[in-house]
Amino acid sequence: MTAWTSVSTGAGEEIVRVEVEDGDPFAVMALGRHSVVLTRDECRRIADALRAASHRSPPL
Repeated sequence: MTAWTSVSTGAGEEIVRVEVEDGDPFAVMALGRHSVVLTRDECRRIADALRAASHRSPPL
């Protein structure tokens, strides 16, 4: 099974895509036309940083 998600612009252009296969120790993250292979630990660290950024309040 492949797990994946993507984020696109309003016009439908893909910005970020992440894919991972069950049992595969690596995930592929694509940013536009560039892609990088990440370990599961690197994925967790990126996810933690994005989660923290999503919980921040905008400056007043």
